[in-house]
Parts: sequence; C-alpha cells; structure tokens
Amino acid sequence: MLKFIMSCVSLWACALFINGCGPRTLDGPPNLRLGRDECAECGMLINEDRCSSAFVVEIQGVQEYAMFDDIGCMLDFEHWKQKPGDVIRGYVHDHTSRAWVPAHEAHYVFANPDSLQTPMGSGIVAFGTRAAADECASRHAGEVLNYERLTKARRAWMEARFGKGD
Repeated sequence: MLKFIMSCVSLWACALFINGCGPRTLDGPPNLRLGRDECAECGMLINEDRCSSAFVVEIQGVQEYAMFDDIGCMLDFEHWKQKPGDVIRGYVHDHTSRAWVPAHEAHYVFANPDSLQTPMGSGIVAFGTRAAADECASRHAGEVLNYERLTKARRAWMEARFGKGD
C-alpha cells in the first residue's frame, strides 16, 4: 500500500512539473499595475486606467501581455509592429466603469483629441454599452464605431496627420 501511495505521489509531482514547464495560455485580461507597467507601443508608464488596453500576443509560441496607455497605441502596435496572427485577443477598459471589456465587443468613441483627451492624444475611448458610447459621442462630437471600423478610421487619421501609410 505504501508503494502504491508513493507511486501516486510521484506521478502527481511529475504531472505538476511537466505542466509547469510548458507554454502557458493566458486567459482573461492582465492585472494592470498603474505607474509600473509601460505601454508596449510608446514606452510611457500607464497611469490612467480608463484609457488603457491590452493584447494577448503570441511570440515564438509564448503568450504574453502587451499593455497600452491609450487605445490609439494599441491600434498602432497591432497595425505596424505585429505580424498577422500574433495578436490572440484584446481587452479595453470601459471609460466609465473601468472594467475590462473584450476589445471586439466594445463600442468606441473616436472624437477630436482636443475635445476628448486621452493619454497619447488619440481621442479614442471604449465603452461596454452602446448607450454609454452614444452619450459620450454626443458630448464630444465624436463617432461611435465598432473595432473593425475603428482600426480603419485610426489608420486614415494617422495617414492624414502624420503621413503614416500602409
């Protein structure tokens, strides 16, 4: 009986060791540490959670978080720095509640950065509900967009403002 118990304990320990050595799968948004984590795009410390966002990216088979101080930085990172398929999923903070929302489910307001101020001047904020996005858009003369339309609008805005084309 003692040999059986020892064999079970050994198998359990080996299983834990093997499981701990493999690549980890990140599930859910990161634990953002304001004032300590830096933006993967611009390198600034992330000090404002309402405008911050994150991607789960896979680089050489390893998943890690890429965090951003501004949704505009997240979009630029995805467009110019990542290879297709590297971004697994994204998360944005709801501008009002500060809760994480899956990036493809959020409603975005894209407005003049002078009216809707964000850490890096993108004028982009996210909301978990369409009603909250509509209210913000009316206050700041902005447009409510889904993620796909937002990425196109951001590229057009960057091209017009800075000449950064594809």
